[in-house]
Parts: sequence; C-alpha cells; structure tokens
Amino acid sequence: MLQRVIVLTFFVAATAQFSHAQDCKLKFSVAYSDGKSIQVGLTTEQKKMWDHDAAKKFKGLCLDDKAPDFIVLWSQSLNGAELAKNSVDQFNTVRSTGESNATLATPSTVNSSTFYVRPSSQVRGKANYTLLDTSKKPYGAIHQGEGYQDVPQGSLNGPGEKVQTSDLASTIPDPTAALENALKWLKKEKKI
Repeated sequence: MLQRVIVLTFFVAATAQFSHAQDCKLKFSVAYSDGKSIQVGLTTEQKKMWDHDAAKKFKGLCLDDKAPDFIVLWSQSLNGAELAKNSVDQFNTVRSTGESNATLATPSTVNSSTFYVRPSSQVRGKANYTLLDTSKKPYGAIHQGEGYQDVPQGSLNGPGEKVQTSDLASTIPDPTAALENALKWLKKEKKI
C-alpha cells in the first residue's frame, strides 16, 4: 500500500511539473535602469499585477530572471521638462528673492500668495520600456513603448515652496502599465 502511495505521489508531481513546463512557451525578465545602474526584478505594483493577471491574461509567459528569452528593460522620464524649465526657474527666483521682471504680478504678491499649478500637456512623465531579445548577441531591441497615467488635477504651491517641472506634468510614469503593455505586445507578436 505504501509503495502505491509513493508511486502515485511521484506520478502526480511529475504530471504537475510537466504540465507547468508546457504552459511556459516564453520566458521573460524585468529590469529597471536609472541611467547609472540596472536592478532586476518587479516593483511591488508590477508583482501584484503579475500575480493577479498572469494565469488569465498572460498564459504561456513565465517570469524567469535566470534564463529569459526576452528582457523588459524600463526607465522613467519626464518629456518636455526643458520647455517648462525657464518659466519654473523664473517663478522660483521671484518666489525666493522677490525680484521680478514680469508685469503680471508684483513680487510681493508672488511671495505671499498660494498658486494653483496646472498640468501642461507639453510636460509628460512616462515609464519607457524596451523589449530585448536575448537570442541575439548583443541583445537586440525588438520593440519600444511606454506606460503612464493621466494626472487628474494640478497642485497647490504655497508661499516659500518651490515648483518642480514634474509639478507641471500632465501624466505620471506607470511602470505597471509599461510592463503590461510590453507583455501584451510580446504575446500578440509571438502568437502565444
């Protein structure tokens, strides 16, 4: 009887392992680059999305940091910040020193007032991704995309506070959306 249980247990374990291996048609890894270094792994939010959606939306794809077929390399950026930098710098100078060349507001008004900072469609925060094919040496980039969320509203800037160009962004980076977009493209392109 004990021998039958051992054989049955071995058979069930082998079947489960074999079926999982067949489900994995494509392996991928995720890495983040800040421009100086690279960190391999998912963010907390990316992990939540993967744990929740992997079996349903991304069947056939497997997360594998050791031997991936593809790498999703992502980073964050703020496009258009240079367009807003001059006006942000001017506002911050007037706010801190009280000296202004502008005729729209007196320096005392700028120093003591709270302002509503509105998002600008020219300034956009994004999580950019590049899909790398590890079968090519060096790794070849096969697709690029992005992930972001719209910013629902602006922010208040009180007396003594500085404005950052990111305060003007109409979108914010969304690494989870970037990963999801990369995996959707990979699944569609590789017909999984």
